[in-house]
Formats: sequence, C-alpha cells, structure tokens
Amino acid sequence: MSRQSPVIRILALLKTKKKEAAILLGLVIAAAAFDISVPFISQRLIDTLIDFFRTGGQAPVVMLLLAAAGILFATVLNRIMKSVYDYRLFLAVTKIEDGVRFKAFGKYLDLHALFHHGSSSGQIIGRIERGATSVFVVLFDILGQNLIPPLIIFTGVFASLLFKNPWIALTVLLPFPVYILIVRVLSRKIYEVEKIVNEEFENLSKESYDVASNVLTVKKFSQEQTETKHQIGLMAHAREIQYKGERLWAVIENTQTLVSTVGRITVILLGGWFVLEGRSTIGEFVLYITLQNMAYAPLWQLSIIFPRLRRNISRAERLFALMDEEPKVTDKPDAVELAPLKNALEFKDVHFRYAPGKSWAVRGVNLVVPAHTTVALVGRSGSGKTTFVNLLLRSYDPNRGAILIDGTDLRDVTQESLRRQIAVVPQEVDLFSRSIAENIAYGRPGTRQPEIVRAAKIALADGFISRTDKGYDTLVGERGLKLSGGERQRIGIARAVLRDPRILILDEATSHLDTESEKLIQRATAALMKDRTTFIIAHRLSTIVNADLILVFDHGRIEAAGTHRELLKKSPTYERLHSLQFEEPEEIPVTPRRTKKKLELAVPVA
Repeated sequence: MSRQSPVIRILALLKTKKKEAAILLGLVIAAAAFDISVPFISQRLIDTLIDFFRTGGQAPVVMLLLAAAGILFATVLNRIMKSVYDYRLFLAVTKIEDGVRFKAFGKYLDLHALFHHGSSSGQIIGRIERGATSVFVVLFDILGQNLIPPLIIFTGVFASLLFKNPWIALTVLLPFPVYILIVRVLSRKIYEVEKIVNEEFENLSKESYDVASNVLTVKKFSQEQTETKHQIGLMAHAREIQYKGERLWAVIENTQTLVSTVGRITVILLGGWFVLEGRSTIGEFVLYITLQNMAYAPLWQLSIIFPRLRRNISRAERLFALMDEEPKVTDKPDAVELAPLKNALEFKDVHFRYAPGKSWAVRGVNLVVPAHTTVALVGRSGSGKTTFVNLLLRSYDPNRGAILIDGTDLRDVTQESLRRQIAVVPQEVDLFSRSIAENIAYGRPGTRQPEIVRAAKIALADGFISRTDKGYDTLVGERGLKLSGGERQRIGIARAVLRDPRILILDEATSHLDTESEKLIQRATAALMKDRTTFIIAHRLSTIVNADLILVFDHGRIEAAGTHRELLKKSPTYERLHSLQFEEPEEIPVTPRRTKKKLELAVPVA
C-alpha cells in the first residue's frame, strides 16, 4: 500500500493534464495581475485629487477618465480570465474525477474473491462514489477560486508591498506564522476525527444497502420501525463524532478572525504613522489597507475550505486504500490464451486454504477428468465442493499443486480465456435490473435476438417470457425479484446455453423448479451437457446417479471416487448420504387441538 500523502496523490493526477495545467496557471496569474492593478490605479487617482484640492489648478478630468477606464478594463479582463479559468478547470477536474471513479470501480471488479466475500458491496460502492467526488472537491478547492488563486494574489500583493513599503509588508506577514501553527495542530486532530466519521458513514451506507436489499424480508417480519430506529441511531452516532470536528473548526475560524483583525489594526496604525510623518501619501495609505485586505483574503478562504478539504482528503485516502489493494489472482505478463479443452483436465496434488494458519479447504486432490466427462461432487456442507469449483474457475490459486487443462497450468493462461470456456448455473441465479434478453446474453454481449430466443427455448424459458407484457424486453427488477425462483433458474440455464462452453458447472441447477419443470429441465440440461465436460455440485443424489464419475468430498479431500453403484459399496460417507435422502421419513405425530367450539367451514357447502 502506498504511503504517499493523499493530497500529493490527488495533485499527481494532474500529470495527465500538463498542457491544461500550464494554461490554467497562465490564466490565474494574469487574472491576479489585473486584480492587483486596481488598487494602484486607485492610489494614483486619490493622490492626484488630493494634490488638486491642495494646490488648485486645472481639474484632472483626463486623469479621472483614464483611471475609470483602467479600472473598468482591469475588472472586465479579470472576470473574463476567471470565467475561462473556472470553466476549463471544471472540464479538466470532472475528467479526472470520472477517470478515478472508473479506475476504482475496475479495481473493485478485479479484486479477488476473498476480498468480495469479506466486504460489503454497498459499503465499497459508497466509498468509491464519495471518494471520487472528494477528488473533484479537493482539486476544485485547491485549484479553483478558493486556494491557489488567492495564494497567487497574496504573493503578488506581498511583492507589491515589499516594493512600496517593506515595513508594511512585514506587518502584514507577521500574524501568519501564529495562525499556521494553530491550524497545523488542530488540523491533525480534525483529520483523525474525519477518518472516524468517514468510517461511520461507510458503515451507515453498508447497513442501508443491506436493509434495501432485504426490504421484502423486513416487511414480512414487520420490522420497518425497528430498521428505521436502527438507521437513526447509526446516523446520530456518526453526527456526534462529526460535531466534534466542527467544534474544532470553530476554534480555527475564531483564530483566523483574531489574526486578521490584529493585522488590520497594525497596518492602520503603522500606515497612519507613515502618513503623519510625511513618509507616505493618503493614496498610499489607502493602498496599504486595500492590499492588506487582499492579502488576508486567503485566510477567509482557508476557514471556509479547510473543513471541506480535510473531510474530502480523508474520503479520498479511503478510496486510494481500495485502489492499492493487490489482487490475489493476476495474469502473468507472459500469460497466453488458453486453447479450447480437448483431452483432459487435471488436479495435481492441489492444496488450498483461505488464510495462513487456517485448515485446508482442499487438500491433496489428485484427479484426471477426460474431456466430455460428467463429474458429480457430493459431500456435507463445508466439505470442499464449492472451493474445488472456485479453484477451477481460478477465483483462487492453489497454495500447493497445480490445475492443468491439456497439460497447461491455469496460472500460465489469461483469466479471460479460461472463463470464456466455462459456464456456471448457480443454485441462486444472479440477475441484473435489465431486460430478460440482456440477462440471457450477459455472457455474450451483442448476441442477436434469434440466438437468445433459441437458448431460452432450450432452457424452457420461452413460454413464460412470451407471456410477459414486453416479452424479452421485460425488465426483471432489482436482482430479478419480479421473477419466481424457477424462472430465474431457467434464465440462468439459457445464459449457459448461449455461452456454449467447453466446461459446464451446475450447482443443483434444477433444485428450485417444480416436479414437472424439473424433469423437462433435466432433459434440456442433458442436451446441454452433451460433448461437454460437466461438474455438478449435487445436493440430491437422485440427480446424479447416472454421472460418469462421482467424487465424495470430506474435510477438503476426495474420500472416494466412482459410479453411484460403486460408491454405495465402498464409501461409508456416500452410503450415509444416500440413506439419509432415501430412507422413509419419520412421521411427526400431530396432536389435535382440544377445543369446545365447533369448527365451521369458511367455504359454504351446497
């Protein structure tokens, strides 16, 4: 993880906009020059008018007109420069913001399965959105009219005062070290508070997303008020911490007011003394006060933007922490395209565990699966079946051993070329809030409608799709909630059909269908499995009795392998699973309710 300051990292994003940065710098310097010129024109005009009233003579009409024209010219050009600067800055910063957002989202998608299993998607998406927006705010505050332009003006003002009167210049500068010291001390405390605040608001986003994702469950259990109170409690806790930071900022604002007031009074006293001593004119006295006000403007700007800057820098830092996450599974620089499976898939002494010191999730797996073989995986929950499949998908890499396709180690090929050969029909099919057609074609973007319809027919999904109002253009709702479990399952099967994989993974794909549809789907999947290497994670042994090979998993290892008949004879674990599923269910005695009231039928009897 990078230890570089988040501010430095944000400013480093400007490297991609060097030409634009040079133009912006030129614009802001020119605007500052026109801004500073106005007090000098005013000073010259005031001194000329005072001389006229003292000495008499011809009225300085020309001087008045020239001064007015000069002030108008400088003001108009200043506004034009600032407007162009703001517009070009907005364009540049929004492009940087979008680039950061898409890069962070891409990193989120690229991160390993363990990261996704251990984090909340709502929390991470909230972090990305807030972080990208914070990058925009920080850049726009620093480079916009809130920091860099005022600081450039301050530099110009200080240089002008040094030229006109070094004593006044030093007087203007004197309060700044005190202010900076106080801000530096308090800012560190505020930064720590803001980090906690951001964590609390991320937790709030996670909880809100969790409730929104399970809103139907909330309603089923009548927990609307409970969840609302929980959200209010989380928000109140986050706000309490946030208010602590705001109180610290109030100290900074009051310090800023005190410093600028002391500075103004000092300049007035010293400048007035120079006038009384005849060492400065009235016009120069007005110039000192005007330039001093311009010099202290950045103080006011800092009191406005510092709370926002600190808050957003903290958010950006959390975004950078996400972007610094290293994926556990990556393509080698010399990774090659995986050729289509022809001969066999092999596991060679494969060991895998989810973290150092943990027990092996898969251990000592040695297996050769010839192409076009149907392999079923059985075992108790947590026995290693899902991990075995995830290793094949290269969601993880083995800690020891290797997985080979036609003799090629999966770590030597690109992940995209590997997964292009695999289709998965999970037990719970995940759908996007898009049309049915888009969901079916998700694995093959750009697929034409006739191919989508054909895949749906094979999956026995065309019937219910055609009965919807908009057919294949019907939106399925968030996570497919508008569809029944069986309908979502059939769309998942259609998606696999369309992908036309060499390797098929079925996680008990028919488990959510009614009996009639199940038998039809089993015939459809049998056609899909033909000439493909298929792995079935079995929850019901009745669905895999005809598999070419059945693997019995126990505590991460393959306890036994063989056909259904062979395993009934040689595998105690398989025989026990078989007995549990096929033995006669125990009858549960039902005690009739004793009541003196006679029960009445709700339906009238003819």
